[in-house]
Amino acid sequence: MTEDFEAILQAGSEELAARTSARPAAVVRTRGDQLRRRHRMATAALAVALVAAVGGGTFAVTGHARQAAAPEAVVSPTTPATSTDEATVTPKTPSAAPDYPAATSPSPTSEPCRSLVVPQEVKDAVTQAYQRSQPELVHIAPVRGTFYYGECDGVFYAGTSFTPTADATENELVQLQDEGGAEKYFTKAKGSAWTFVAGDGFPRDPRGCAAIHEIPARLAALWGDCLARP
Repeated sequence: MTEDFEAILQAGSEELAARTSARPAAVVRTRGDQLRRRHRMATAALAVALVAAVGGGTFAVTGHARQAAAPEAVVSPTTPATSTDEATVTPKTPSAAPDYPAATSPSPTSEPCRSLVVPQEVKDAVTQAYQRSQPELVHIAPVRGTFYYGECDGVFYAGTSFTPTADATENELVQLQDEGGAEKYFTKAKGSAWTFVAGDGFPRDPRGCAAIHEIPARLAALWGDCLARP
């Protein structure tokens, strides 16, 4: 567009110079050149103003868009969300009390029970303890294979049934037959003798020695509830 306008101006200058005889052609051309320079300067100024106007409009539009997007930043995923879960991870306030239960230290009642191999002297001592409780029974001995012996918390326990020996009297035979050879239970604390404490009822409780209060349940479990003999 600028080049066409300059051609028009040049043609007009030359025509004006031809028609005007009072002015030389060189003067007319000089005047035309001045007009073209002014036009170029005006065109350049107009272009700068247009660019500034367009840039200002873009900035204004962009600034408005950023302002409109500001509320979105409130719900942006990068914004930390308030959560009540933080309370669950709050460090505990130090205190003088330990975190572990105070009951973790072993107590006398938590010591394990032991089922022991019975020596002959224990069998003899238990037999004597039963004879002391039943003075009329002299010729007796533990039934083979049914003697229970163990220890819980420093106390010893035993369980057995008795059978008459070869020299038993008729009275002893009758008495042992009436009892049905029921299981008998004994205890011995440290520094004391064996003592007869209980016997199976008749008929025998199906729970065996687990039903005998004088025998600890832990030890009865180790003995199989004393049910080895029917």
